[in-house]
Amino acid sequence: MKFNRKLLYATLFASSCLLSTNIVKADTTDFNRVNDAISQNESNQPSQNVQSSNDNTTSSIDSDSSITDTRQPTNDETIDQTQIQGTQNNTTQQVQRQENLDGVYNTGNQIVYLYTADGTPITNRALGGNTAWYTNLRQTMNNGTVYYQLATNEFANAKDGTFTSYVQPYSGNATIVYKSGSSIHDFEGYGNKATYLGNNLPTGSSWKINNHAKINGKEWYQIGGNTWVPQDYVVVNGGQYKEADWLSGVPLIAQRPELPNGCEITAVTMMLQYAGANVNKMQLAREMPRSGDPNYGYIGQPWDGTGITIFPNALMSLVEKYAGTAKDLTGQGFDAIKYQINLGHPVVTWNTLHGFPYHALTVTGYDANYVYYNDCWTNQTTQMGINQFINNWNTQKRRALSY
Repeated sequence: MKFNRKLLYATLFASSCLLSTNIVKADTTDFNRVNDAISQNESNQPSQNVQSSNDNTTSSIDSDSSITDTRQPTNDETIDQTQIQGTQNNTTQQVQRQENLDGVYNTGNQIVYLYTADGTPITNRALGGNTAWYTNLRQTMNNGTVYYQLATNEFANAKDGTFTSYVQPYSGNATIVYKSGSSIHDFEGYGNKATYLGNNLPTGSSWKINNHAKINGKEWYQIGGNTWVPQDYVVVNGGQYKEADWLSGVPLIAQRPELPNGCEITAVTMMLQYAGANVNKMQLAREMPRSGDPNYGYIGQPWDGTGITIFPNALMSLVEKYAGTAKDLTGQGFDAIKYQINLGHPVVTWNTLHGFPYHALTVTGYDANYVYYNDCWTNQTTQMGINQFINNWNTQKRRALSY
């Protein structure tokens, strides 16, 4: 069988994963899952771990989108290496330079062949088209050829795909918005490589961002050297935001008739339910703290005429309990709301509406002209002009809460 027939078989299997966008680490992929139309004789399973100080994966492994052909060729099916890689010969190459990386090698709409560390072609393996592979090492050979390491001894030629680093330039300021008087950890490194070295950043402090990285769906921000903070307890001011963004599916919950003075906890319930918490407004109304000072608890009872209000700081522990994180956005600008919406998190704001001195809304989106929100008093999803909203929000010292 000539190379064209082998390529046809490989292409048939590759078509099953052309639409895959999962990021895969070759060392942990099951190479036995191949098309039934191709005979299997697997005997070259790669080692378990890529040996690099920057080892990290950012997605669950998708073995269906990993390898396009894993069989061993018979004597009459030996592939002509010049057909695999027209510019590659079989002369052993020497490594001239190695660089530690952290990112993804994308194959594009083509089959990509593999090589060993010295540039020798691997004849029984290839990567499917439109697949993404984690890589943490780039090496340049003495003849100028550049390879990305995808497994312990499996490399892809740089010209056969594209590399995207997880770390990207970013400008803005990360402001710590955790509990009043508290602090958060900063880390050396980001994602799975993040290490806490005992340093803390106080609530209210602001830090210039140099770069960011999105790992496992979470944003990390570099604020100096190799110091990073996750999105969990910060907002970004002066950053890059979508021109318009809104969240669909935020539940609309009426505060009445059960909680005539419970707008704050009802708005928080909408936010927490959207976050996936199995809670309801009456449960949270009973659970929220009570105090004569709204910064520490609810004044009165939300189900009768004694109820007045509660402020974001007093609700932080409750939100953190059910959402895993909590952010007191009080005093922040509208950028903080945009940032949270871009993360996919609704924001509860304190406003002056419907004749009440305090009223809470659940903000779900914005565009160039309007802010969109759920109003638990009217039980409606509605909108307000941005300038009107900000002016109204200012009457409540821009109190806001998210996660």
